Amino acid sequence: MNDTLEKRDSSNKTSGGREGMTKTDRLTQIFGKQIAQGEYAPGSALPSEAELCERFDTSRNVMREVIKVLSTKRLIDAQRHRGLFVMPGEHWNYLDADVLEWVLEKGTNPSLVRSLIEVRSLIEPTISRWAAERATAVDLVDIEANYNEMAANSRNVEIFQAADIRFHHAVLLASHNLVIQQLSDAVGALQRAIFDFTFDTGLEHMDLTVREHHDLFDAIRRKNPQAAEEASRRMVTRTASRALAALDEADSHA
Repeated sequence: MNDTLEKRDSSNKTSGGREGMTKTDRLTQIFGKQIAQGEYAPGSALPSEAELCERFDTSRNVMREVIKVLSTKRLIDAQRHRGLFVMPGEHWNYLDADVLEWVLEKGTNPSLVRSLIEVRSLIEPTISRWAAERATAVDLVDIEANYNEMAANSRNVEIFQAADIRFHHAVLLASHNLVIQQLSDAVGALQRAIFDFTFDTGLEHMDLTVREHHDLFDAIRRKNPQAAEEASRRMVTRTASRALAALDEADSHA
């Protein structure tokens, strides 16, 4: 990448950019995307800290914080006296919402999407069972509010999708499993990642999606763990079938 353009991109984003983000946050986004989207090959050496400071027109302190954050996301291997290297792709933290978003933003990654579908199919029915066993009155209010927003906006895809993600987030929180709750951002990112492969804006599909979410909410509200698990499994199985069919079709045209 041209260094002048890189500096201009960095400068524009750090002076205005996204509301509420620090310069470190914005540079983390820029540099993290470059790594996740293949501008630096996995296993390759990265520019030195001094070169990165020059390239991004920033201080050593800021650059060190960026490197530290990307190291925790397992994108960078930073070892003293050895330099900076891009970690192999299989070591990246795909449970990190940023990493997942950066990788998939560039385009389809069939292997990763298939892995995401498998994980969703594995965990969501169990989460739903736990929610039916453990949901409080406050949890039920949150789940119902998001279901109602979905039902009221089945012709508005953007609002519908946002409510859909919040619905599943509320179900996850209702599981009252501390470890699963810590994965809430990753699960939300997972859902957003596979929407492109599963979402059908046809009226029949939208109405069916609303009914599926009603069945799940109703089972949780009635504290019926088996019905909740079965409703969730039907939902994720249908979603998985559409996603895998879309991936197979894309492969056939590759």
